[in-house]
Amino acid sequence: MKVYSIGREHGCDIEIDDNSDVISRRHATLKVSSSGSMTITDISQNGTYVNGIKISSNVEVPVTRNDSISFAHVYTLDWNMIPNPRAAIIRYAIAGILAVALIVCGIYGYKSFSGGKTPASQPPIPMAVDSLSQDANAAPDSVNTQQPNDSIANDSLKDQKENAKKKVVKKKDSAKKDSPKKEPEPEKKEEAAQKKRFH
Repeated sequence: MKVYSIGREHGCDIEIDDNSDVISRRHATLKVSSSGSMTITDISQNGTYVNGIKISSNVEVPVTRNDSISFAHVYTLDWNMIPNPRAAIIRYAIAGILAVALIVCGIYGYKSFSGGKTPASQPPIPMAVDSLSQDANAAPDSVNTQQPNDSIANDSLKDQKENAKKKVVKKKDSAKKDSPKKEPEPEKKEEAAQKKRFH
């Protein structure tokens, strides 16, 4: 809580220049809490007025920045001389919101420009490449970083399965070519002939 002294004395927080001695050396005090609520206390001989109404001496009266405070009808309080704690809180809140917005925009912009990949989270995996399958433009000692180890293992398994199937098919084809045609057994010939007759 901040207490402002108001009067014509040189040590007052709000000094009123009055040669007529109507304003007291210590005319009033204004208490401003950190939440922004305020009270004024008259400690003068000639009175303090809030919105034209004289307040009692030595009694705290709640006031707002919308009130007109007059000291002995000679001087009216200039509210710009009293710091506004609510305005400071609002300023700090707005500054905080802007700082957070800038940080979020910076992170979003960084991720957008870097393609969503950060070097720390997705390091390239170096793998050796067969020199026969290399691109003609690639350097002979280049490293392929396109596929992770998992896909290589899966690809080699697929290749092994396909090769095994091809070998089985080749064996069947070669077995058919090598074996002479067998004549059907006589019993089976008769059954086939009977089936043809009935159809």
